[in-house]
Amino acid sequence: MTMMLTEQKLQDFHRGQMMDAYEYFGSHVHGGETVFTVWLPDVKTVTVICTDPHNSIEEKFLLAAHPYDASIWHAAVPKNLAGFLYEYEIVTAQMETVKKIDPFARAFEIRPQYRSVIVAKSQHRWPEEMHTPEKQNHKHHFEESMAIYELHIGTWKRSKNGHFFNYRELAEELIPYVKRQGFTHIEVLPITEHPLDESWGYQTTGYFAPTSRYGSADDLKFFIQKCRENGIGLFLDWVPGHFCKDLHALALFNGQPLYEEARPERRENPDWGTLNFDVRKGEVASFLLSSGHYWLNEFKFDGFRMDALVNLLFVPNDPERPPNEDGVAFLQTLTTNLRKHHPDAVLIAEDAWHYPGVTKEVEEGGIGFHYKWNFGWMNDVQAYMKTAPSERSEVHENINFSLFYQYDDRFISTFSHDEFVHGQGSLLNKLPGTYEEKFHQLRLLLGFWIAHPGKKLLFMGQEFGHFDEWEFKPQLDWHLFDFKAHRQMALFTKELMAFYKQEKAFYELDDDRHGFFWLDADNREQSAASFVRRGRSPGSECIVVCNFSEHRYEQFELGVPSGGHYTEVFSTDAAIYGGSGSGEKKDVEAEKAPLHNQDHSICIDLPAFTMSIWKKTDRGVKLDEN
Repeated sequence: MTMMLTEQKLQDFHRGQMMDAYEYFGSHVHGGETVFTVWLPDVKTVTVICTDPHNSIEEKFLLAAHPYDASIWHAAVPKNLAGFLYEYEIVTAQMETVKKIDPFARAFEIRPQYRSVIVAKSQHRWPEEMHTPEKQNHKHHFEESMAIYELHIGTWKRSKNGHFFNYRELAEELIPYVKRQGFTHIEVLPITEHPLDESWGYQTTGYFAPTSRYGSADDLKFFIQKCRENGIGLFLDWVPGHFCKDLHALALFNGQPLYEEARPERRENPDWGTLNFDVRKGEVASFLLSSGHYWLNEFKFDGFRMDALVNLLFVPNDPERPPNEDGVAFLQTLTTNLRKHHPDAVLIAEDAWHYPGVTKEVEEGGIGFHYKWNFGWMNDVQAYMKTAPSERSEVHENINFSLFYQYDDRFISTFSHDEFVHGQGSLLNKLPGTYEEKFHQLRLLLGFWIAHPGKKLLFMGQEFGHFDEWEFKPQLDWHLFDFKAHRQMALFTKELMAFYKQEKAFYELDDDRHGFFWLDADNREQSAASFVRRGRSPGSECIVVCNFSEHRYEQFELGVPSGGHYTEVFSTDAAIYGGSGSGEKKDVEAEKAPLHNQDHSICIDLPAFTMSIWKKTDRGVKLDEN
C-alpha cells in the first residue's frame, strides 16, 4: 500500500520532526505499481529516467507537484520496476538540466556507476527475538565490558581471488575471529553508499543504502543476524554532518545549495573535500533523522559511532571554534529522538574536541550521547610511548593527565584507524627500540589501555602487531601469523580480553570515581605508574603497576589497601606471550609498612616494559584463569 504524504506528515517533514521519511520518499514498489517521491523546491520540471538493466532500454516518467506542497514531486507508474536503474532529470529554475540520484534510494549501482536502483521488498525474516524492544547485548552497558573491534570491511580480508567479501562471506570469516579474540563488539567503517573506495566510506552519497560493494541489503541483514546470534554487538560508523561533493548526488541538488549550508563560509570542508549539511533546514534535519531511524529499524544495528561532530558542535572553518548553536540543537534533537524510540541503541560521539557535556543528558544541557572517544588520552599515551624510554621521565604527565578529566564525560579509550594512516605507522611501529622491545612495549601499551578507565576500541590488525600502517590495499598482512612473535601477540590480546571481561574491576565502575584511585601517579624517576581499579564487590580490587622503563626493578615497593596475601593475576611479561617471564615474586605477603597513602605494602619483582596486576587472595587458592 502506498504511504501518502498527509498535511500533517508534510508539516513534520518541513519542521525537522519526521523520522520515517524513507517510508514516503524515494522509490517504492507496491504490487504492480512503482511510486516515486522527491523533495525538489524551486525547479521547473522533474522526470524519472528508468533503465532496464538487462537491455538498457530507457523509459521516462514525468513527476507532478504534490497537491498540498509544490516542493514535493510525485509519480505513480503502473509497472513493477523492481531491479530497474533510475535517476532524476531536473530542469532547474535557471533552465539548466541536471541529473541526480535519489537521496532516499535504498540501493545503487556498483561503483564507478552510480545510478539508483529500485528495490523489491526485503526477503529477510528476522528471528522473533530480534523484534523485541530490549536487546540483551546492551542492557546496562554502562556497567558491562565493552571491547570494540573497529574495521574496514574492504581491507580486513579478501577472498582467495582478491575480491571483496560479501556480507555473508564476512559473517563466516569475521564473526568467529572476533569472538575467538574476545572482542564484545564490531564497529564497521561507513558502509553507506559512497563512490570512492579510498574515502573509506566517509564521503557518503547514499544515506539509506548499504554499499553494493559487499552485497545486497538482505546480505547485510544476514551478517547482522549472525552477529547477534553469536553475542557480538554491531555499531555502524555513520556520518550525519557532511557529505560527498560529487555532482550526481546531493550537491547543488536543485541547481543551487539545498542540502548543503546556505552560508558560504560554513559550506565546505577544505581538509576533507566535503560539504556540510544545513541542519537549520527542517527538511535536511528530517532527512538525517530518518536515516538514523532507518538503520536501526530496518537493519537493527546496535548503535552508531557518529563521525566528525566537530563541525556540528563548533562553527566550521572558524579557527576560534565558537560553539555552533544550530549544530548543537540538531544533535540534541537527534540523540533525544533516537534514545526515545531506540532506548537500547548505543550512541557514540567521535570528534567532539573539548565540547563540554557531550555525554550528559540533554535535560542537563548536554548533547545526549552515551560515550565519547577519548582523543586526549589516545594522543597523550601515544606521544609518551613514542618517546625513547630514557627520556620518558620528562613527559610523565602524558600518562596521568587523563584522570583530571576522566569523569567529565563517559569515554571510550580508542586506538582508531585515524592513528595508523598517512605516515603515522602502526602501534607496533610507533614504538622505539629493537624488534623484541617493540613487542614488549606493545603488550605493555595494550595492558595499560585495558586497565585505564573507559570502554575500549582497537583498530584491526593491532591485535596481532601489524607491522605496517593501514593502507588501502587488498587486506591486512595475515601472513604475519607465520611468525612466532605475531602469533604470541594475538594470543596475548586474546587472553588480555578474557581477563578484562572476567574482572569487573576493569569495567563495572568505569564512570564512577570510586572505581579508580592512584597509588603513585608521579613516579617519573622510574617511569612507572600504579593504581587500583575497583568493581562494586569489595573483593574485586585489582592493583595495577606499569613499568614504562627499560630497567628491571627487582625490589619494587607498592602500597596496597590492606594486609594479606597478594597474587600476580596477569603480567604482560609472561613467557607464553614472548616476554622474559623473569618476574619471580608471583605471591607475596603484605607488610605493615605504609606507602602510597596505604597502610600496607608489598615488594615485587617488576620486569622492564611490563604491566603487572595483583589481587588479594586467600593463600593457596588458585584463581579462575578462564
